[in-house]
Amino acid sequence: MCYHRIGYIILLAVIFTACKTSVVTTSTTDNYQEDLSVLRPDLSEVKEIQDNTPATTASSSTKYSSVDMSITEEMDSINSIIIQRNSEKKYVDGYTIQIYTGNDNEAAREAKEQTLLMFPELEPVISYNQPTFKVKVGSYHNRLEAHRVFESLKKEFPYALLIPERIPIKYE
Repeated sequence: MCYHRIGYIILLAVIFTACKTSVVTTSTTDNYQEDLSVLRPDLSEVKEIQDNTPATTASSSTKYSSVDMSITEEMDSINSIIIQRNSEKKYVDGYTIQIYTGNDNEAAREAKEQTLLMFPELEPVISYNQPTFKVKVGSYHNRLEAHRVFESLKKEFPYALLIPERIPIKYE
């Protein structure tokens, strides 16, 4: 029993020391200053050099032409590599607008004709995946461009959807 009392006293001592408020250290507010002007470039020297140089002559332009040619050749080789990699791609991620989906072939054709009458620049396409007919319009590479057309179509076709789709790339 004596050990229990000693245990309780130690437990109370630990609790009281754990609940002790911590001392908040206050810091003095010294104004920190650092001079970084040593690290800044001196532009007055550059300006003096530019003012003292004469107009560009033919000899100075020939001096840099060999450098420009090597950069041009490197850029051409890099561009040809990029063109080759891009030509291997068959599809690109984009968006299309689905204006009709349903089981009725006649309704799909009517939606296509109505789209052609109202928006002749769009080319609606009917696709059939048994048992559903879908009428899709446009191939857009970014969502903003597709959304502009989608808003105008939404007035006439309230069930129209803007859907992501893989768009085939046509190389010429």
